[in-house]
Amino acid sequence: MSKIDKKLEQIKLQHQIGELLLKDNGVSCHFDYHVNLLSDYETVKLNVLTYNKRHNEYMLLHTVKGTSSIDCLNKTLTFLSQKDHRAKLLSFSVKWSKKGEDGSYVSYFQAHDEEEAREKFLHEKN
Repeated sequence: MSKIDKKLEQIKLQHQIGELLLKDNGVSCHFDYHVNLLSDYETVKLNVLTYNKRHNEYMLLHTVKGTSSIDCLNKTLTFLSQKDHRAKLLSFSVKWSKKGEDGSYVSYFQAHDEEEAREKFLHEKN
């Protein structure tokens, strides 16, 4: 596959994931890639982030490791599309508010345990 074909495939997969999440709960998604130069097998880590314009925040939806961006995106699409992958996860609701603002929000997470849900909620935040 040529470099142009790989880029097109990456964009198409990102679009498919974005469409699924928009249809499911009205959020946009964003792809945060990290390269691990020390690994021969899991050289790319992908954090799939969601952004909700209602509360103007992003949160971690899913993290996956793979051999390329396309591999990570295919794994993410499989995770989102197949209910048996997600059936092993628990559902968590987090009620929260922003400093200096009135009112509160509720965000929903699927995770293996409470700690993982907390990590998704607080991803890259203080």
